[in-house]
Amino acid sequence: MRRSCAVFLAGLIAATADAHATPTQTFTYKVEHPSYGDIGTFTDTVAQEGDLKRIDSKLRIAVRILGIVVHREEADRTEIWRGNRLTEFHSITRVNGTPIEVHGQAQGNGFVITSPAGVTVAPLDIYPSSPWVARLAPHRAAVMMSTKTGKVMPVETQGGESEVVNLNGVNVSAAHFAFFSDKRQDVWLDRDGVPVLFRTEQSGNSIDFVLTGR
Repeated sequence: MRRSCAVFLAGLIAATADAHATPTQTFTYKVEHPSYGDIGTFTDTVAQEGDLKRIDSKLRIAVRILGIVVHREEADRTEIWRGNRLTEFHSITRVNGTPIEVHGQAQGNGFVITSPAGVTVAPLDIYPSSPWVARLAPHRAAVMMSTKTGKVMPVETQGGESEVVNLNGVNVSAAHFAFFSDKRQDVWLDRDGVPVLFRTEQSGNSIDFVLTGR
């Protein structure tokens, strides 16, 4: 993983004069809980050179009751894609201090995932439970990997219809996709293919991630 990331970064530096290189972009989201309000932030940093893309994600959540933190969750994740195919994945999620580490890599005709549950060989066209995969709707697979646990699940994707969503007081036209696995997840993409809003279920609550800056 470290060697692959180093090679990727070296390629990005060498591509500064390359017309096919895309500037690195950072997208910042606020995390909203229906009962506790603003509970943290989520950021995605996306770098691309040709058909090679790297997405680094950071999640920082703290739920407080009367000023006391009753739940803390932090995650650092990296996805490396070649075209529409995930080639490497690594994540460390800490839930109230307890780490969960997941590593995945394309090998041969499969995608090998190592997690606390053991080693799983998933189909090569698996994708992670990341909001950016909504852009791949025409190429979507039938299986999804949890970015938190590495669990592989069958998934059904619906939608793509245009809707108007209100983001920080501004109405935005976005394509709405819904993913059904062990839970429901929703993603709204703007005309540039950027997730401006995504929603996930957690303990029976719908948690919203709302784009606040790019």
